[in-house]
Amino acid sequence: MTLPHTRENVQRMAESFPHKGPPRIDIHCHVIPEEFWKASDEGDSWFGASLVSRNESHYIDTDARFAGPVEPNWRLSVDERIALMDSIGIDIQVVSTPPYFFNYHLSAKEGKESARTINEGLLNLVSQKPDRFSAFATLPFQDVNSAVQELEWAMASGMKGAELCTHVNGINYDDESLWPVFEAAEALGAFLFFHPHNPAGRDRMTSYYTANTIGNPLENTIAISSIISGGVLDKFPDIDLCFSHGGGYASFGAPRIDRGYKVREEASLNLSRLPSDYLKSIYYDCLTHGHTELSFLVNRVGIDRVMLGSDFPFDMGLDSPVDWVKSSELISETEKDLIIGGNAQRVLDF
Repeated sequence: MTLPHTRENVQRMAESFPHKGPPRIDIHCHVIPEEFWKASDEGDSWFGASLVSRNESHYIDTDARFAGPVEPNWRLSVDERIALMDSIGIDIQVVSTPPYFFNYHLSAKEGKESARTINEGLLNLVSQKPDRFSAFATLPFQDVNSAVQELEWAMASGMKGAELCTHVNGINYDDESLWPVFEAAEALGAFLFFHPHNPAGRDRMTSYYTANTIGNPLENTIAISSIISGGVLDKFPDIDLCFSHGGGYASFGAPRIDRGYKVREEASLNLSRLPSDYLKSIYYDCLTHGHTELSFLVNRVGIDRVMLGSDFPFDMGLDSPVDWVKSSELISETEKDLIIGGNAQRVLDF
């Protein structure tokens, strides 16, 4: 099924948006699979994920993640979702599954089945309002060949690319066994959006919500470091990679990584230039939680590399991302427009 999500359709819609400038595009927003909700309504689990009660609240219990409490906006109808988008000035959402439904821990067969079910659900949402939604697929990355096949199917079906975990069951992206997905993405023009899950050091971050507040940015940093130091961007120079949460600590820690490159042979084995230079070849969402930090990111990687991301509907996101970006006094109005929608419109071909 190829979706009627053409540039002409989106342009017609953009002309009716009640604001000047490019459409406002949120590239980091999630949809919990409807099949999960249906199973939960019947008291069943879905590929091992279930809805459980604790202290009079509901939570999603999955492998390596206990998410919640579940809020009403975790399960919205299309009309409800659009109404919320309108209320905060979002024109287009590029939706993806929450990371606890990556399901890389399942068998290869179950991984393929769950990924296709999730992707068909996302496509169904997009087909109902193709002028307001697009989507990133999830891939069954526990089997690389299946992941490539699902990416090919997703792109042929009108999706913009895929959302990947920051590791594949603990394997970093400098492992060349994972590279067929990068090769396919480059050939297909697929945009790859990385989102952390089950972060490294999680066993030491069991309190104070630090597995999310500290662990998720750390995961982004590890993934970016492995991709740069592993030579992925030299091998696939035309690939489009994007990291959530502003890329974690990668931009702030770049000078230290550069120092290692200069003084240690093992830190420079696969690189043709300074590690920090590669940061300008990656995209990032704006979800830094601070205007000073957003300005730092823009100055480090370039304004053309940062896009709007809310992490809707979860509590660590931005309730009104357009307003948040616009309220910054540290970047220009032109830069704000690029972050809010101009960059995504260009890169994702809206």
